[in-house]
Order: sequence, then C-alpha cells, then structure tokens
Amino acid sequence: MHMPTFILIAASLFMTVAPVFAAEKHDHSHDEDLPRDLGSHVHGEVLLNLVLEANHLDVEMISPAMNITGFEHTPSTEEEQQAIKKAVALLGDTGNLLALPDAALCEPGPATIETSLMDEHAGSHEETAADHEHDADHAGHAEFHVTHRMECENAAAIDSITLELFRHFPNVEKARVQWIHGQRQGAAVLEPDNRLLRFD
Repeated sequence: MHMPTFILIAASLFMTVAPVFAAEKHDHSHDEDLPRDLGSHVHGEVLLNLVLEANHLDVEMISPAMNITGFEHTPSTEEEQQAIKKAVALLGDTGNLLALPDAALCEPGPATIETSLMDEHAGSHEETAADHEHDADHAGHAEFHVTHRMECENAAAIDSITLELFRHFPNVEKARVQWIHGQRQGAAVLEPDNRLLRFD
C-alpha cells in the first residue's frame, strides 16, 4: 500500500513528542497513558497526528479496520462491501473526524483514504493457496490510513480541536493524539467523554 509522505512527519513527531508526553505524565503509572509506536495495531484505539503550520492543518489518522467497519477480513458479502463504502464516505469528510473553531475559517483541502480492504483483488487473476493464505494474514491486520489538509484563513484562531470521530465510529474508544502547533508540540489521550484537545 502506498503511504503518503505525511507519514514521515508523523514518525518524526512520535520521536520528538513521546519523551515530552512521558515527562508530563510522570505521575501516571499506567502504560496505557503513553503513546504507542506508529506500527501498533490495537482494537479500540486510533493514532491521530496533527500538524498546524502557516495557514494549513494536516491531519493523519491510522486505525485498525475493526474500529471503522467492525471487521478486518476481506469483504465477502454485499453488506460488508457497503460497510466499507460507508466508512470511506464518512472518513472523506473532515467534519466527521474533528471540529475546528469557526473563527479559523477553515475549508477542506486534499484528502486520501487507504485500506487493504478496498479493491485488494481488483482485476482477474489466478490465486494460489499460498496467495490466499498471505491475503488472509494481511487482511487480519487491515487498517485505514486517512490524511486531510485543511486550509485556514485565520489559523491563529485554532487554540483547540474537538474530536468528532467518536460519534461516527463507536468502536473507537481512545485516540492517541500527537500534535505540532507552530513551534509547540505535545500529545494527549482523548476518549468519548473527553473529546477536547487544547493546544496549551
């Protein structure tokens, strides 16, 4: 699967933010408060990376497919195919992921949605038993990788972000957020009853 170059920013973000986050959370003894690596695949959790620079906000979300569609295997029924189409439609609207202050005057820009569940077997070909086994293993850890870019006339007004993804994807129980806001950076863990991220 092709991974947009924004993933490189996210990787750097994790490396620089994680020590800061750990220091801020030193009074918490639970490992679950710490950010996980980019490669982690934990049902119920998503990784969200935010980079606010100049007049645009880059958003990247990585989630196990289970959180989004309720399954991770290659779709075999019309109902499962429709579930993927619905998920892609929801993920394609930035407003279903997060809400920004109205004063920021942001408009959606380019977006990408990638998942191994979508068009994995496009075209006809002869599949061997080994191919089938490989596909089954791959689909067993299927993910959605989503990126958005928001163009904002007044980016300085973005002092907080509210996560809306919990409303649309009830299987998501926790969002591990890493962010860069100009010269500042930080991290947070958000949940359905705590959806507000402040850039303090």
